[in-house]
Parts: sequence; structure tokens; C-alpha cells
Amino acid sequence: MIELDKISFFYGKSQILNSISLKADNGKCVVIAGPNGSGKSTLLSIIAGARKPSEGTIKSDGKIGYVPQCTALFEDLSVKENIRFFASIGKVRTVDLNELPFNIKEIENKKVSKLSIGMKKRVSIACALVSDPSILILDEPCAALDIIYRDELLDLIGKLKEDGKTIIYVGHDFNEINRIYDNLLLIKNGNAVFYKNKSELCCSSDELDSYVRKALQI
Repeated sequence: MIELDKISFFYGKSQILNSISLKADNGKCVVIAGPNGSGKSTLLSIIAGARKPSEGTIKSDGKIGYVPQCTALFEDLSVKENIRFFASIGKVRTVDLNELPFNIKEIENKKVSKLSIGMKKRVSIACALVSDPSILILDEPCAALDIIYRDELLDLIGKLKEDGKTIIYVGHDFNEINRIYDNLLLIKNGNAVFYKNKSELCCSSDELDSYVRKALQI
């Protein structure tokens, strides 16, 4: 479980987030959507503990796995070495690469710097999962993934929810969002436009897209 209460963030004199609140229970996925520059990635970095909020409080009760928008991998190390490093941070002593998603075992000896953007994204997600976090934070994880791995990731999120994991997900594609979300937080210019659960919205992907565009006035 993770709960944010009136989170605000200032960068110098500029306010990036203004009193954002949300609650994500075990086995639920909160999707955060909004225009570029609305503060989504900043909010995720605060939830992950990479930044401290200027105001407000965060409560969580589990290990966090975080996949930022940009790669956080060590470019000069191999895939296997990166995974072992992130496993050690999570105090995991042994790792079976066959148990990780996206056929990571097949590229374990490749240096990260030699990988495509899509492959780096797959490795980043595997690194976040290797310590078996109870809370998984994903910032546009489907970016650069081809359709096969995108479907695999969305199926994986469904399985993680069934296992009681809490998912915080930033995305733009409403076909993807509609497959996984339980609650939708829409933000614009650092402010919450609405925070609703799926039963309140309950519509097709196209209808959800149209509803969000209308709410954002775009």
C-alpha cells in the first residue's frame, strides 16, 4: 500500500506539484496521466524516494521497484552484472535470470551500451523486479517496446496485481491504460484534475481518451 497526502514540490520558485493526493492498495494499479510537463515524472520520483516533497506526506509499507523514464543502468556493465547489482541493493543473493521477464537470459552477456533503447527498457524493468518489490513504479514503461513485449508487460502487470503488488504507472496510450488501471489520476500543470476509480469511468479506451481530453480541455 502507498498513500500520498497533499504532496507539493517546488523547484526554486517554480511550483511543479500542488497538493496531490492518492492511495493505492495492494493488488491495485493507479495510472497517472496528463500532458507533457504536468509533473508526472516528478511525482513518481517523489513516490520512489528519489526526491523529497516540499510539502505533504507519504506512507508506504513495502519494498519499492522503480523504472524511471530514462535508463538508470550502468552502460559499461553487462545485462547480468546490472541485474546482480540491483539484486544486491534489494538484498537478494541469488538470481535466476530464467525467472525474469522479456527473455533476459538470452542477452545476459551483452554490454548495456550495445543494446537498443527497447532492450534497455526491458532490462530496466527486469532490474526493478529482481528484488520482488511490493510496490512497482513505472514511468512510461511501454515507450520503445515493440508490440510483443508491450503485451507481455501489460500481461505481467495483471499477474503482479493478482499477486497483491501495488502498481503506480505513468502512460499516455489509453488502450494500454484501460487494460490495467484501477484508479486514474489526471494531472495538469501540477494540479489534480480528477482522481477516479474504474467503476466511476467504466468506458472503452476511445471513450476514456475522449473523456480525458475533455477534462484537460485539449
